[in-house]
Amino acid sequence: MIKFQILCVTMNQTDFSKINQMNIHSDVIFANQSDTVSFDEMKFEGHSAKMITTNTRGVGKNRNLSLMYASGDICLLSDDDIKYTSTYEKDIIEEFRKHPDADIMIFNIDSNDEKRKQKYNSKTRKLYFYNRMPYGAPRIAFRRSSWQKSNVWFTTLFGGGAKYTNGEDSMFLHDLKKSKLSIYVSSVNIGIVDMSDSCWFKGANEEFYFNKGAYCAALHSYTKFLWGLYFCLRVKSKLTFSKRINYFNKGIIAYQKGKEWKDFIK
Repeated sequence: MIKFQILCVTMNQTDFSKINQMNIHSDVIFANQSDTVSFDEMKFEGHSAKMITTNTRGVGKNRNLSLMYASGDICLLSDDDIKYTSTYEKDIIEEFRKHPDADIMIFNIDSNDEKRKQKYNSKTRKLYFYNRMPYGAPRIAFRRSSWQKSNVWFTTLFGGGAKYTNGEDSMFLHDLKKSKLSIYVSSVNIGIVDMSDSCWFKGANEEFYFNKGAYCAALHSYTKFLWGLYFCLRVKSKLTFSKRINYFNKGIIAYQKGKEWKDFIK
């Protein structure tokens, strides 16, 4: 029997109420970022829920914490603003059964914000190295044995609560791809995400382009300026194009010098 487990990052939780809020009916691990350190566990519906609370800061650190405690055969990365369908566990396991060569499977998740719709996969197919992967971590399920062999972890330099506020999930997928794991996208929808309150996305402002510059400097060192043109042309903003490029280039310089956004707004 395949053991399935959700690995959810959350903040300031004092109980297991997220289980009901997220419609969870499977094993789950909560990596809870707070001001205390504790471990709690409970049983429900024949499943196990664990809460690892630490005073760490940064989504990458907490995703890594959930990975260290993971024990499922198939694991699903998660955020606490998702509400799952009633059949998510069965659907995910079935997709892996249909594609025995898949190490990673990226699922569809709906959004409640029309302006921030998630990329929708119309059919299940394999991804190759040249394919773009604009997918957030909460869409990623994986065979734990495959992930263990890859030894790929989340960066702690990028993402919410880190020096640069986004990009950790793209880097995670990029490194998994480099490790030659077999990655699929699935047409199956597993839930809906509440986009009404983001801890880092405040629109395509100066800081957004700055962090994109740092991200591209880290991940695309040889083609970072081409990626700068792509982001500055593609992402709608009230900023002029020259200002977008300017802040993007500042992000590149900041990453190379170990600086961050607050160093540029003093």
